[in-house]
Amino acid sequence: MYPLKTTVKYDPNNLAATTNTYTTVYLGNYVAGDFSEGHGSHLGVDIFPVVTHDDVFACLDGVVQVAENKAANGNYIIIKHDNVPDPADMMKKTTLYSCYLHLTEYLVTVGQLVSEGDVIGKCGNTGNVSGSTGEHLHFQMDRSEAPFHPYWPFSFAEAQTAGFGFFEAVNNGLGIENARRYTINPLVYLDQVEMHGNNENSSSGTPVVSSPVVSSVLVASIGNPISSGVSPMETPSVGSVPEVSHTEVSVGFSDVPSNHPYVTAINFLKSKGIVSGNDNKFSPDATITRAELLKMVFGAAETTLVTDSSNHFSDIDPTSWQAAYANTAKVNKIIGGYSDGTFRPNNPITRAEAFKIIINTFYTEALDTVSFPVFDDVSVDVWYAPYALFAKTESLINFSFNSFEPDTLMNRGEVANAIYMLLKR
Repeated sequence: MYPLKTTVKYDPNNLAATTNTYTTVYLGNYVAGDFSEGHGSHLGVDIFPVVTHDDVFACLDGVVQVAENKAANGNYIIIKHDNVPDPADMMKKTTLYSCYLHLTEYLVTVGQLVSEGDVIGKCGNTGNVSGSTGEHLHFQMDRSEAPFHPYWPFSFAEAQTAGFGFFEAVNNGLGIENARRYTINPLVYLDQVEMHGNNENSSSGTPVVSSPVVSSVLVASIGNPISSGVSPMETPSVGSVPEVSHTEVSVGFSDVPSNHPYVTAINFLKSKGIVSGNDNKFSPDATITRAELLKMVFGAAETTLVTDSSNHFSDIDPTSWQAAYANTAKVNKIIGGYSDGTFRPNNPITRAEAFKIIINTFYTEALDTVSFPVFDDVSVDVWYAPYALFAKTESLINFSFNSFEPDTLMNRGEVANAIYMLLKR
């Protein structure tokens, strides 16, 4: 279904007649009087609401990946849709990401299961939308191959290099080939889904939504990025990898309030015995050491620990709790250690180092080769580029605008979020 109530459907062959509803079209531009597709690199559809702050609906069943505010996007939501019809072949299945930008407010949390037609937010005009015609919904759908979501085909730096401002870059079609590669025409696709009846919960008939029946929002108990709270003296629980339940509610930590961005995920990890904290405190914003990270990740992944007398690092006491985790990571080729034979277990860990450990623990397949800039601060040939791409694609952390910041120290909340997202995966 369409993400907003509309009075006319999106018709690529008659867009000039619907400009009061679709103010900027897919692969369109901002040139007055030009309403055709393929003349710009605007890779979503801007939809004008029927009433102020109108309801925004989930277009298909899925799981909320992002619900937050950023300068460029304003309040925005990203939903991941697994096993939906492939736009290239409606008889096949794929994964797509729907993106809803510039909302007045969002009404969902990360990790929440939503059904097609659920109200997820309210239309608005938030974010960097100067020059817009007023309140609208920027709606786009990204392919799973897109290096980040919501995808955009050029960075501000690339626009400046080309001699363009933002609007000029769109009008000149900067990055249009990548826009075609990584996104689809969202409303045309939804019409195709309705026509083929390929979505389990889609209703038949016209895609124009005049009086939609909206199901109640299904609130999940696992919603946001999370944090690592394993004390060095605690022993992680051992068993099967926790199943991510969307109904379980857990008592949280005293220093993680209900409005904390990582609260749902932290509570989930606590309910599964993966983290416990100290004195009912989790310290989500505190940095995490290299040894603590291994303990938390291996506990979540239920990695079998190496408990023999071998010791692979000169700076770790073989009788300490750290030894089993460091030795396990070495034997499993998750870490290599430093050239001087040390592991430095009590040092804080950087974002690049942490994601290598986390991803290599949960994901054993070869990572994709990076052939294009993943972030403005990540060149294609650095060792951590594949991990940055994976982290971005799987929404393992809420990255600042197109920056990975590889040398930034990870905190406990960010680590827990990455673990939580991989458990869901």
